[in-house]
Amino acid sequence: MKLIRNIILVLALILLGVVIGFALGGQGDGGGDVETPSSAATGATSTRAVAPTATRVSGSEGTRAATAVATATEGSGSESGGEWGVVVRVADGDTLTVRFGSGEEETIRLLDVDTPETVHPSRPEECFGAQASDYTKGLMRQRVRVEPMGRDRYGRLLAYVWVEDGEGGVLWNVRLLEAGLAVYNDYGNPGRYADRSRAAAEEAMLSGVGLWSACEIGERPTVVATQVDGAGCPQGCVSQPDPSCSIKGNVNTSRDTKIYHVEGESSSYGQVRMKEGEGDLWFCTRAEAEANGFRAPRQ
Repeated sequence: MKLIRNIILVLALILLGVVIGFALGGQGDGGGDVETPSSAATGATSTRAVAPTATRVSGSEGTRAATAVATATEGSGSESGGEWGVVVRVADGDTLTVRFGSGEEETIRLLDVDTPETVHPSRPEECFGAQASDYTKGLMRQRVRVEPMGRDRYGRLLAYVWVEDGEGGVLWNVRLLEAGLAVYNDYGNPGRYADRSRAAAEEAMLSGVGLWSACEIGERPTVVATQVDGAGCPQGCVSQPDPSCSIKGNVNTSRDTKIYHVEGESSSYGQVRMKEGEGDLWFCTRAEAEANGFRAPRQ
């Protein structure tokens, strides 16, 4: 009887071992049955990012700028997301129309730039307007990535536009400024890449390229094209270019004011700390400061 019990016990242990072995083997086989998509099978991996919230936008008018979710491919060369589309129309150097994947079209007004007028209903074509317009028309039928920041009073999407050039993303807003086909103008509402835009505009001015080589001062662009000794920075300088250019253009973001301070005249001059990231600029003359929207302090 004892022998029979021992035999039964051994058989039970063997059976238990077999059951455990199948259980462990089944888990491993099950994991191998699930395919993991590879980049070769599914295309380039994409990341999704929410476009920047629209500034100064109310109601449904700012829906795209406030809530647009975009797909940005790897190696795009930019810091943020955006929405891909194709350029279908170009009005002038700083205004174009993009058709997105949904089929919806948006008129885009490029941030930080102001190109000479070519299609204004009450103004003649301005100096270098045709060149700026033709330059942006080079984007026709090209795929671009739109990084929105809000809307203007005409309902146009205020945005940065990125273009692929084989080596990464090119910010078209900055490209226009580098080529001297636009002046820097943020209309009191600098965008994410305003510092980069200002630096490009200043470099073009100092190099005398594009409109800086041929155009006279006018209402728009509001800058002096030709360079003479002591001309300073008609658009304002991000860093102080010369001790003689000592007028501080200070932007108060909380009060939405732009005030310039002259050394020896403004009681606040010594207290003003220049903050480049907030739009502060140096000027050589009062006229330069006022042409850029800064006013003298109230007495």
